[in-house]
Amino acid sequence: MKTVKINRRNWLKSGLMLGAGAALSPTTLLANSNGYNKYTGEYEFDGEANGLKAKLNANENPYGPSEKAMDAFRTAASEGNLYPFEYAREVRAIIAKEEGVSADQIFLGSGSSEILTMVALAYGAEKGALMSAFPTFRTMLDTAVGIGCNWQQVALDDEQKHDLPAMKSGVNDDTKLVYICNPNNPTGTVVNSDKLRKFCTEVSANVPVFVDEAYTDFMDDPVSVSMIDLIHDGQDIIIARTFSKIHGMAGLRIGYGIAQPETAKKITAYATRLVTISGPSLHAAMASYKDESFKAMCKTKNKGARDYTYNALKEMGFQPVASNTSFMIFPIKMEPKDYLKKMLDEGVAVRSWVFDDKNWCRVSMGTKEEMESFITALGAVHSS
Repeated sequence: MKTVKINRRNWLKSGLMLGAGAALSPTTLLANSNGYNKYTGEYEFDGEANGLKAKLNANENPYGPSEKAMDAFRTAASEGNLYPFEYAREVRAIIAKEEGVSADQIFLGSGSSEILTMVALAYGAEKGALMSAFPTFRTMLDTAVGIGCNWQQVALDDEQKHDLPAMKSGVNDDTKLVYICNPNNPTGTVVNSDKLRKFCTEVSANVPVFVDEAYTDFMDDPVSVSMIDLIHDGQDIIIARTFSKIHGMAGLRIGYGIAQPETAKKITAYATRLVTISGPSLHAAMASYKDESFKAMCKTKNKGARDYTYNALKEMGFQPVASNTSFMIFPIKMEPKDYLKKMLDEGVAVRSWVFDDKNWCRVSMGTKEEMESFITALGAVHSS
């Protein structure tokens, strides 16, 4: 088992903070003079994507929001002078009914990033350590380290999946929370549901397990992948969901968490006292939540783009990791900094990572035309 413990001192030295003693927020950007961002693993540009053929670096849904969501947003804008407390309660009630839990088990956030931050503060404040796979989505872990918590990193297995046996054996008296991003970001891999359910049941008897389900909606059977049934059984499991992905509402900023009532109360003690989600966004979420035809369309088109990209990469000699999400990762031979810059020069923005002694590209799934632009740009970069 390969387990690495990252503490605040080592984290500061790693360059993930702007200066000694400064706290890292989830949106911290650490670009150096040549535009390479160490935190996000990408080249920065002007933010307007001017001149880009395809912006494939942020796992954004190219088809959303739905028409129903946009109509609801526009209608609700006339009440923009009012605090949206009532609508936040209504959203919680709708989700609670659908998920088979009580409303006090649902908590909202400005995207799942705020949910992750609240959890980081609630459990990171206890010091000790938070455990996760590596690599994985870092928002919660970096925030926890920023307030003095350790980060127990457990390497992915040979299939780039969570190594559940290694994680279970690594839990100790210092571990305050275990984080599972499933499907995982940036690898797109998913853990076997039965194995994950067994892991969660056993580990949560002593330590809470937080399962980030941001991408389950892209899978064939999202319900079977979710750990919501363990919450029904009374286990100490936390689940995060978001409207940023399948709903195409990343810019409208709404996510939610599900947990046992006492756990939800502990987490929301670290929430902003006023609702951080706008009234129009809450209305858009209510409209989109039940828009099954839009979600089905997004899933179908995403799979088409994903299958095309996977096959095209294989034909070009790359070895992509089979994905269950709206993105895909594959090893590259170039240094990430040079690779990302050359891809930008070709009009395509992607992301990069370094792990398992390899350089990797993560590409988000856009429209079929955007994925064709990506493949063309990739061919040009690797033939230069």
